[in-house]
Amino acid sequence: MNPKSIVLLVVLGIAIGAIMMTYSGAEESSTFTQADQNPEDTYHITGFLVKDMPMEYDPVKDPNHFSFYLKDKEGNVRQVVSSEPKMQDFERAETVNMYGHADGEIFRATKVMPKCPSKYKDEEINRAAKAARS
Repeated sequence: MNPKSIVLLVVLGIAIGAIMMTYSGAEESSTFTQADQNPEDTYHITGFLVKDMPMEYDPVKDPNHFSFYLKDKEGNVRQVVSSEPKMQDFERAETVNMYGHADGEIFRATKVMPKCPSKYKDEEINRAAKAARS
């Protein structure tokens, strides 16, 4: 192999390594504390919907304003305001994945993705209940 090829392979390897390091933590879930430290950055936060706190959505007043409360993996509860409409069956969500940034005491979500229980899980529970009655 000639020296130019070796140098090119080394540079290419370094470039690939740098790209992988940049994106390796991109899908790692953050917390509200981390988002508060850098409010200008966008964070991916996964948490649990706090169902005993109010959800606000009035499609007549503003279809692009939805707020709810989320508990992150550290146990911090924060009001989340989304610019997306409320998704159908949002209340059934087990967990919520979202992207956004901190804005004082509010987390402004640009993308909200609820993770609802599987319909197959509901069917399995129904079958188990029927079997128990038999």
